[in-house]
Amino acid sequence: MFRKTILACALPALFLATAASAQQAGPTPGPKSGEQATIPFFTQSDIRTFEPTGYGDGVYVQDSRRNWYYVSFFGRCDNLPWSIGVGFKTFPGAAQIDRGDTIFAGRERCQIANIVHSGPPPVKPKKAKKAKPAA
Repeated sequence: MFRKTILACALPALFLATAASAQQAGPTPGPKSGEQATIPFFTQSDIRTFEPTGYGDGVYVQDSRRNWYYVSFFGRCDNLPWSIGVGFKTFPGAAQIDRGDTIFAGRERCQIANIVHSGPPPVKPKKAKKAKPAA
């Protein structure tokens, strides 16, 4: 009888402790959160989309599970902002994109310096429309 009482009291306490720790974990990290990451990569279709920064210093990558990552390079990747597609070169036998791997933008090779969890890329401001001349 004593064991059943302890077990009956311990289970709700364990459930409450698990729920509290899940709430403390918080939301998905924001842009450039600093949390190191690797991008799971088995085929080309594992990368859903990418959005380069305007200066070629990094790229936002979204995987097939709709998780966003921010990838920075050792130097600038000048062709990246104008690329319609990119290629990835990973270490032989690797099933993920990691630091040291390469992104190809046109004929340019851009070596990855860092990958962090991120939110979606910032929204670009819309250009103001020109005012029509008064007739």
